[in-house]
Amino acid sequence: MWPQLMTLAYGVCASIGAHTVVAAWHVHARRTGALPLAGLAAGIGLWAVLACASTLTTDVTTLRVLAIAGILPQGALIASYAVLVWTIGNPSWPTRRRIVLLSIEPVVSTALAATDGWHHQFFGEVALNPLGVWVVQLGPLYWAHLLFLYFLTIWSTLHFGLADPAAPQKKNRQLGWMLAIALPPIVVNLLALEVFALGVELTLIGMASTVVVLRIALDRHSFDLLPVAREQVIDELSDSFCIVDRAGYVRDFNRAARRLLPHLSPGLAGRHDVRIEDFGLGVQPDPEHDTTWLVEDATVLGIDLEIRLIVLRDPAGSCVGWAMVSRDVTTANRQQRSLETANVRLRTQLDTIEALRAELAEQAVRDPLTGLHNRRYLTDALTMRSAGAAGEPVCLALVDIDHFKRVNDTYGHAVGDDVLVGVARELAEGQPPSVVVARNGGEEFVLVFPGATAEEGRTRVEALRERVAAHRFAADDVTLQVTFSAGIAASDGHFDAEALLEGADRALYRAKDGGRNRTETASAAELVHAV
Repeated sequence: MWPQLMTLAYGVCASIGAHTVVAAWHVHARRTGALPLAGLAAGIGLWAVLACASTLTTDVTTLRVLAIAGILPQGALIASYAVLVWTIGNPSWPTRRRIVLLSIEPVVSTALAATDGWHHQFFGEVALNPLGVWVVQLGPLYWAHLLFLYFLTIWSTLHFGLADPAAPQKKNRQLGWMLAIALPPIVVNLLALEVFALGVELTLIGMASTVVVLRIALDRHSFDLLPVAREQVIDELSDSFCIVDRAGYVRDFNRAARRLLPHLSPGLAGRHDVRIEDFGLGVQPDPEHDTTWLVEDATVLGIDLEIRLIVLRDPAGSCVGWAMVSRDVTTANRQQRSLETANVRLRTQLDTIEALRAELAEQAVRDPLTGLHNRRYLTDALTMRSAGAAGEPVCLALVDIDHFKRVNDTYGHAVGDDVLVGVARELAEGQPPSVVVARNGGEEFVLVFPGATAEEGRTRVEALRERVAAHRFAADDVTLQVTFSAGIAASDGHFDAEALLEGADRALYRAKDGGRNRTETASAAELVHAV
């Protein structure tokens, strides 16, 4: 009867293990700890199959082979249990190095069991136990192996309960779950071996119950680090929300964050060991201060993210991690950029309008033929200077091209225009910006020398007169030489613009009457008469 019952019990354990492996594999992409749970269940399932086979045979060699084969799944399932509880407590814990270290004991124990024929320390004789089942007796090395597995189970459980960074009010409930998970295999086996002296190890049946409790706990999210409000509020946020531990591992995501992961990097989808640098956003957590970043074109979708890291502190004020909130600000940024672009375009248009206005204003005071200032500009300049002269002397020269009518009549107005342009160029060339050179009309030009006396103005005009007389003007196929006559009028700073012009005009007439190609200066009498 007992062999049949044990075979049935082991078969149930194998079924629990197989079913859990399949279920855990289906949810491993979205449930923390699912893969270690699958490893734990696979170990139980394999061990249960071997134990079931042991109850159905009485061959000593077969029993020993099955006992040796059962050592590896025993160690593997306890190692998977350790990885599972530590993953729940801290997703950053599992590393390749630590997993390799956990695999050492199962491999060594299997090797010792396989070589038991040499040292006879792992197993004893094959004997019939009180239940009527043939079993391999346990040697001292097996007990050392078993004690190590118990130690690893208890230590992993307490390590999770003591080191879990969840809120203090949740620790009691979490530690209670872990004790409910870890105690059954230990209690069942002690009762079977010590209290009732059944002579058979029932750890397998206890571990099967552990798998059942673990599945219930994980399905109920009993190890979630966030309050229940997370499911109802945080998951509904449109902003991406993550919890980052002190080691830089992302402990939890809301729905928006999980949707964002594949767009940050396709390799992040379904992973539970994501570090904050894996996002590729250049975010650097600061344990002292909350920080905010604006990352443009953060994903393959080209969206802009505003990322804020809020420091989470324990009661002592030490940083235990960060809350990372990522907000899609693409629309706002595009509107801002559009506004900035519109402002730039508007400024450019205003600058263009201002340049056109200035150009039109300049054209309004320029002579279209010679490019010199016109009479309107001259009048305004003289009026302004007379109003603000403040005692500064000024000299005005009125220049008239000699016999210009003869040039027009002989060579035509086109040649005459070329002569006007050439004389204007000679008059303006080399003049400082303060000197006004304007076309007064026809062949007359006016030069205003601020700060110059009559004698200084006459000297300048004489130099210009000699330069123009020496110049040869090429117009069409004709080379011409022209001269000009000039009248000078000067004031000590208190002057009347019209008086200066009339005085310079009287002096110009005297220059023409005196033979042309000469410069005359208005006398004081001529200036007074002009006033």
